[in-house]
Amino acid sequence: MDCPSSADWPKELTGDLAWTGADFESNTDVFTDKLSSQDIEELNSAIKHFQALGLSRGHADPTTFPLSQGLAKRLQKVTDHVYNGRGFHRIRGINPSAYTDEECVILYAGITSYIADQRARNIDHIRDRSRAQLSQKLSPLELAKPMTFHTDIDVGDMVSLFVQSTPLEGGDQYLAPIASIYNDLMKRDPEVLRILSENWYWERVHRPGPNQTITRTFNRPVIGFHNNQLQINMAVTFLGANPAIPFSPDAPQLTPERIAALNRVQEAATRVNLRIVPEAGDLLFINNFAVLHARAGFVDSPDDVWNQRYIMRLWLHDSHKGWESAPVLQRKLDETFDLSPAEKAYWTKDEMDKVAPGMRIKQMGISANPDHD
Repeated sequence: MDCPSSADWPKELTGDLAWTGADFESNTDVFTDKLSSQDIEELNSAIKHFQALGLSRGHADPTTFPLSQGLAKRLQKVTDHVYNGRGFHRIRGINPSAYTDEECVILYAGITSYIADQRARNIDHIRDRSRAQLSQKLSPLELAKPMTFHTDIDVGDMVSLFVQSTPLEGGDQYLAPIASIYNDLMKRDPEVLRILSENWYWERVHRPGPNQTITRTFNRPVIGFHNNQLQINMAVTFLGANPAIPFSPDAPQLTPERIAALNRVQEAATRVNLRIVPEAGDLLFINNFAVLHARAGFVDSPDDVWNQRYIMRLWLHDSHKGWESAPVLQRKLDETFDLSPAEKAYWTKDEMDKVAPGMRIKQMGISANPDHD
């Protein structure tokens, strides 16, 4: 089934991706792989092995970050959970405070290399940056306020998050599969699905060079079928629904009908979502084409860094098991995985902070394009 007309859409989507949060509330172990002390010893040995090679961190892979066959196979199963199962999985048991910042980056790059053979050009360091009183305008990603349900836009089919520390309050993660959102809307308001399948006007800022910005525009839907799977590509900022980040003056305005449709998606996602309470050391992997994610607001400690929310993020794609993007969604994916290992900016947060946002461009191995709300 590829891009069927709305009249031919199924009345209900079934399968592993058609879950709701209630399916997991009493058994979070089903989506969690808990690392043992022996596993941790293996990972520590792999870090030391990699450091002894003297390579740049983008070279961390199964040949330079060696693990036993048993642990390697368990990590590779994550790929199946994300692409062929429920659409997400969690690894738990790492203690980030036991490592230096550089070791955490190596650990993250090494583990993810077993889960997907393609990794994005840089690791993002996500935290509330408002306390730093920075002069540049901060994105919602860099603030402590809640974030609505969204996918990361035009970056690949798997999002990975590595929790370094958690806040004093809040910061919970929420996941909602588009299959269950579809089923909810099909029962309550199927017209919303038709609206989402129309062409929408999109705007995205692109930074091709130091302190240079251009506006890319698209006309594409929010949802589409491909290979018998429903996919979604949605972040309200790029659809003109975030008042804090307005479109260009001459851009078409969202109609009340489309604003209502976006609100209905948020409401449906809230009804079906799974709440995940992060712990320091968690690694979370999410199918970015099939599962939306959101975040609660949070409160950081003013002085204890281990009680401040800090997460690393790395986009992934596996060339053997990964999803093809639905052609109708016109995702622009070529700029995510196009750098060699030596060119990738797998930097620590302090190294990244030394580069001004206006200077973060492809030539430095950094993606400076906003990817979600």
